[in-house]
Amino acid sequence: MENKVFTVLKNGKKIYYDVILTFRSDKTKKDYIVYTDNTYEDDKLKVYAAIYNADTFEFISSDLTNEDWLEVNKVLENY
Repeated sequence: MENKVFTVLKNGKKIYYDVILTFRSDKTKKDYIVYTDNTYEDDKLKVYAAIYNADTFEFISSDLTNEDWLEVNKVLENY
């Protein structure tokens, strides 16, 4: 697994993020990637999550449902 992922802005600039973890949820049957840009807000590390394809390592969606966030938070609490 890669230690970094990136997004490409409209101007072509790449923004890199550090991968915290990846996991598959038995409940939702989705693969998730949790990552950070290492910035803080209110003394808390900003953490992002997305649904991704574990075979191709491509993002599918960063629009997570409440159920998705419950799964991500549950795993992060145990991490």
